[in-house]
Amino acid sequence: MTGGDAVLKLAGEIRTPGALCDIVALAAQSGWKGELILLAEAGNRSFYFDSGTIIGASTTVPEERLGETLYRFGEINREQLETIVRAAGETGKRFGEAAVETGIVGAETLFAMIARQVEEVFFSAVHVSEGAFYFFDRFDEKHIIRRHNMNASGLLMEAARRMDEMRFFREKIPNDTYIPVPVPGKKPVEDLASVFDQCDSKKSIADIGRATGQLEFEVTRSVFQLVSSGCVFMVAPRPRGPEAIVETFNPALAAIHERCDTAGKGADLRDGLGRFATGGGVYDPLFMGAGPLQDGTLKPDRIGRNIAALAGDDPDAWLVELMNDYVGFALFQAESILSREAQATLLADVMEILKPLRPLIDAGPRSRGAA
Repeated sequence: MTGGDAVLKLAGEIRTPGALCDIVALAAQSGWKGELILLAEAGNRSFYFDSGTIIGASTTVPEERLGETLYRFGEINREQLETIVRAAGETGKRFGEAAVETGIVGAETLFAMIARQVEEVFFSAVHVSEGAFYFFDRFDEKHIIRRHNMNASGLLMEAARRMDEMRFFREKIPNDTYIPVPVPGKKPVEDLASVFDQCDSKKSIADIGRATGQLEFEVTRSVFQLVSSGCVFMVAPRPRGPEAIVETFNPALAAIHERCDTAGKGADLRDGLGRFATGGGVYDPLFMGAGPLQDGTLKPDRIGRNIAALAGDDPDAWLVELMNDYVGFALFQAESILSREAQATLLADVMEILKPLRPLIDAGPRSRGAA
């Protein structure tokens, strides 16, 4: 932030998304020089102006730091990021300097990525809906890593376009953790081919961005076009790891047990499930110390420990298959207990609960052989 001799030209509160645009427009039109500081819950951001042009930015928001920008663009992986961070800590140098000195990032690439970082910090800042801003008439030159001459009015126009389009995209793509799944036999137009080629039913929007060197808005726009043309469809982010998988199945088990308890047949359901688990062979060691609890749910942390000694090369897929069979049998038992109307409602509820796991469930049976 700026030094103590700086004069405060303007200050105020941010109460709505986009409110910062008016401040930037005023600074650009007036040709101001100085530092615009934005304080918000996520972190602090500073933009440095010279003659109304934005020449740099800094941020304390973790996901907007230079290292994360390089990672999201696919220029470095997590291991390389950690190496640079260690080198910077050991030498006391800036992250960018350490990145070049380790040979992991070239100077030209770094320069381009710093420019993109400034843009992305700006686009994130204009979305802030609650905070405070201060515009001082000077800034400390040591905060400017590289000088860039970015037209503030052009950035404002791009930010406004992104805000409008992203609201539209969010109807089909809620966030960058969602996964596009290709539709068999469909081919996109040439402009979308590079993104479509990365749609393998596993990569999220964020993953595709790293693979193609694009950030969230750009990938989201391309995937939205793919969805609109029928080339892909979106699925919710999949739980990863045994605990997350069990936590996804638990609400389904609780719903089945609650409906059967309400019908006065909870004991019958539990007896049937107990016999199914014992007969399956693998459920006893998998459920050891994990339940089922009275409401039918299982302890995720204990399942996580148990499966480490049981599963093969793909423990997540193996656990999903076992849990899906277990829930499926619970639904089968419920059919003999509940009315047809109650059965239909319960089935719809369970399918909705398990929607994030559908791609893994639909992948088909896998070997249950232990490691």
